[in-house]
Parts: sequence; C-alpha cells; structure tokens
Amino acid sequence: MRAFTLIEILVVLAILGVLAGLVVPLIGSGQRESHKVECLNNVRNIVGLLEGEARYPGEGGPALILYLVKKGQIRGEDSLGMLFCPGDVHESLAQAGGVDVYNDMSGDLGRLTSYAGRAMAAEGCRLSKGGPGAVLVCDDSEDHHDGRGYVVGLTGGAAKWRDKVDQWNLSRSAPVAPGESSPVEELRCLAAD
Repeated sequence: MRAFTLIEILVVLAILGVLAGLVVPLIGSGQRESHKVECLNNVRNIVGLLEGEARYPGEGGPALILYLVKKGQIRGEDSLGMLFCPGDVHESLAQAGGVDVYNDMSGDLGRLTSYAGRAMAAEGCRLSKGGPGAVLVCDDSEDHHDGRGYVVGLTGGAAKWRDKVDQWNLSRSAPVAPGESSPVEELRCLAAD
C-alpha cells in the first residue's frame, strides 16, 4: 500500500482552501439577502400599522415606532422581534432586555428598536394621512446591510430597498445616516434617537 506524500497532502489542502474561499462568500451573500427580505417585511408591517391609525402620531424617531407598542398593537416576543432588523448585530430584542423592558419605556428609546421614525413633531417633516409616498420609517444604521443601502417604509404602506449607488448616486463607502444632516434628502426628516 502506497502512502500519500507531503506534497500530495498540501495540494489537496490547497484545493479545499480555494473551494472554501469560493463557497463562504456565497453563503454570506445568501444570508444578507435573507436579512434584507425579513427587514423589508418588518418595515412593511410597521408602516402598515402606522397607516391603520386615524392620523399619524405626533411622535418622532423611535417614539413613533414605539407608539404602536404603547397602544398594544405590537406585543409579545414574536411581534416585538419585528422592531429589530435581523441584520443588526448591535441591537436585538434580547440585547434590549427582552419583552419586559417594553412595560416601562423610558430612557434611551433607540435601544428598543433598530429603525428610525419620521420626526412628526418637526414643522417641515410633519405628514398628514393620504400624503405623498414619503419615508416614514427606515433602517437606523447602515451596518445592517453591509453598508450597501437602507430599507425604507413609505406612506401608503410600501417598503423598498434603497441602494446607495443606484438610487442615491453615492459611492459604496459614503457614510449615510438618517437625520437633518443626511446627504440623502429623503432621510433628512427621520430621527434615529
């Protein structure tokens, strides 16, 4: 019986390394797409609940989204989980403190959701029902989708993906955050905190 030489073993290991290098990015890409789809569903559900109100609440930032929790429209572990983008590695229901933390929503509300809400109390940002398809909710941080873009929820109930390069004509590395100083006009009326 013939034994394998060191060279043959190293060649096999090199081939396995190359194959692993090709497969791992594909798995990561599939996971990112899955997170994006789940995030789109979360935002669509949140916007749908806000659209179901007689009028938009006069809240801003996380308080706009958490208004639905205060009213009892979002409750329980499964429903509260939709307050967090599945791709958000910094915030989750468990990291926020679990279901019980929503009984007393005080202090830093930004830790209770990974989405930003429109600043409805601000004069130039206020919207009334039946208005144009303006951004009502969006991702709070661009790290949710590897800095490639944001999921936004529009009045009328639609949730859409906004790519930094294709829709906003920005470079892939350009920093984008919601708020008054955002380089993206449609995100300027959003408040993350």
